[in-house]
Amino acid sequence: MNLLNPEKLIDLSQAPTDSEAFDEWCRQNDILPFLSEESEDEYVLIYASLDHVYLYALLVPDNVNLKDHGDDLMGWSSNPSSGWSLVASQDDVWIESPCQSEGSEVLKDATQIIFRRSFEGHSGDFIYFEINQKITQILDLHYVSERNAWCRLDQHGDIEDCICVLDIKGGRAILVKANVLDKYCAASRTKLLRMFDFTRYRKGSFSGWGNGRDECQLPKYDGVAMRLTVQPGVGSYSRGVQLIEPRKSASSVCSEIWGIDNSQREYASFIAQDWKNKRIAEISCAPGATANYFTESDLPFELSPAYFRPEVISKYKADRQKYTLEDRSITCRGAWYLKSYDINEAGQVHTYLVDLRQLPYEEQLHWRQFNEPPKAGLSKRAFTTDFEGQWHDEYDALQALKSRLRELIKTKCPWWDLPNTDQLEEVHYPVTASRDEWANEIMALDQLVVEGLNQKWLKTKAIDLGQKPSATMRQLKLLEVCLVGLGFEEEHAYDLMSPFHELHNLRSLVRGHRWGSDAASESKRILKEFGEYKIHFKALCQRCDESLEQIVAGFSEYETGAQSEN
Repeated sequence: MNLLNPEKLIDLSQAPTDSEAFDEWCRQNDILPFLSEESEDEYVLIYASLDHVYLYALLVPDNVNLKDHGDDLMGWSSNPSSGWSLVASQDDVWIESPCQSEGSEVLKDATQIIFRRSFEGHSGDFIYFEINQKITQILDLHYVSERNAWCRLDQHGDIEDCICVLDIKGGRAILVKANVLDKYCAASRTKLLRMFDFTRYRKGSFSGWGNGRDECQLPKYDGVAMRLTVQPGVGSYSRGVQLIEPRKSASSVCSEIWGIDNSQREYASFIAQDWKNKRIAEISCAPGATANYFTESDLPFELSPAYFRPEVISKYKADRQKYTLEDRSITCRGAWYLKSYDINEAGQVHTYLVDLRQLPYEEQLHWRQFNEPPKAGLSKRAFTTDFEGQWHDEYDALQALKSRLRELIKTKCPWWDLPNTDQLEEVHYPVTASRDEWANEIMALDQLVVEGLNQKWLKTKAIDLGQKPSATMRQLKLLEVCLVGLGFEEEHAYDLMSPFHELHNLRSLVRGHRWGSDAASESKRILKEFGEYKIHFKALCQRCDESLEQIVAGFSEYETGAQSEN
């Protein structure tokens, strides 16, 4: 069924007003085609309760069939309100599993998928649904309340609705994504069994079934057994079952889990630096198109680097909930991992064909659109760490600042505290010429450094140090006053705080990307002075790091002296 358009299901529940159309509706010629087509859709109904429509599904062992078990299954009478229960006799007590009183011997071995429960202690709708925990845990599904669905992350790291509860006109329906349920069916050796009941009559004028009812013969559909009774002019009622075979086999699930069958997987080609053959060429990142250092061949090395315009990583900066962009790697939640990348002196992002190979094909295509010939070689850091096997100890302002802040967290610094340590990984150098990217990083840096200052503690400390802070002073000014109290000259204290004031003022100018004349003027000044946003950002990080070093030392010396006096 179409998850976004349940109109076909709704149409089944609406009685026509015209007499001739009503008589045709009562013949139920639309039921079997609907069930057959719907069972092949991306999402399959496992529960529906609307006017004139009832459908409910279980999982049964894969040896169940209509030829041998049809009569037994037609006696099935149940709903998702059944479940595990406590049963007691006069002298004993035991637990009874679901599906033991369904009117069918075959169904005693069935697996209940959904459980309809109620709790009057709920402030809202006290009726709700749960999914069999065995199914949700094996398929790694999790309930997301705002989507009213049990979800997982797909291969792109996006949230995918797998079992959905729909509140639709006249009732409620539950759908499951077929390829997700098929995976469970293949592993558990089960298949889907749906019981359906369509009772059609005119609401408001129906007084009961009288004489003159006819048992009707319906065209046969594979996997469906159905009985239909029609009373002309009054209505009709049907009862039936439908067996739906899984579309996946156990062997295909094995291949999916272990990645055995890569024959259908696609790989992109990239303009890359073929060191082995001393050329710039377009090379596929597929496994057979490159070789490692230990294989004798003319194929390019799998560590051949490909180069990209810096905009390639803007996508990952734009969605920091989905992507984790670290100093040398990129992770897409629950989906993929780019082991190594860096930025060379020409501002190009570069990575290796072997790392691009691990990305989904769609992600490879994203990188391909920014691919270009190299304008410079690898970064010094990449060459040192990846090929010389040595630590790269060249000073990096942003990493040094982050390292110093991590140390403050580790030592439980009272004047700087960061409740959300993830913010440390959310600040990066701007790498493009985009003013918005630079503004985003300025804001992230300010949130990291300035918002971490404990205003209440700093005000108390300033007073303890013999200072007289005014009521209007905020974190930065309070820290400056504390430095004076620690023994710093006023001019020195002001100079130490100047990069933080500059950062905070910049954040105020560019906040929300409302580029007024002041913000535009400041960005032009920065570009004129530094040439690139990245160079400015790096210089600002360095000044913050150097100031922070002296501030930390000042507090440390004061605390050491105070302890000695005590």
